[in-house]
Amino acid sequence: MEKALEAEVEPEVILGWIEKIGSDSSSTVPLLQAVQSEYGYLPRAAMDLIIQNSDITGSQVYGVATFYSQFRLKPVGRHIIRICHGTACHVSGADRLKTSLRHILNITDENQDTAENGSYTIEEVACIGCCSQAPVMVMSEDVLGNLSGAAAQRALKKHAKQNDEIVTNIL
Repeated sequence: MEKALEAEVEPEVILGWIEKIGSDSSSTVPLLQAVQSEYGYLPRAAMDLIIQNSDITGSQVYGVATFYSQFRLKPVGRHIIRICHGTACHVSGADRLKTSLRHILNITDENQDTAENGSYTIEEVACIGCCSQAPVMVMSEDVLGNLSGAAAQRALKKHAKQNDEIVTNIL
């Protein structure tokens, strides 16, 4: 699955950013932000090009990439579903939402969070800030609360239809 979503990195683009942004360690975050802005995540090939063509070491690149939660090391779907796992949401059934959505998206591999067709990625987040509406998820900037697994599936089905996406196990 991941290979199908893997971005093809254009070396001239990465080298252009290094020239424009800089090649010393203070440029690490802006370079990684540029890469992620272009590809949606940090492809290994892009990070390797930065390491090979700048004064930034591998440990600096990977240290920054893994330290800041804004950076992704895996390809993500065209749409992100964020499920709150703060205390209120956790005790109110956040795991049921995730299980239900993984089923409808046919995500069976426990190590994956993205549908095979690249349509949706499910992310767990620490808190959305809507504790009184627990459990909560965010889909395309829409905050949806007081959800059951079935309600989450209906919301996904509606979103998929509006965005011409295919979800596998529609009930």
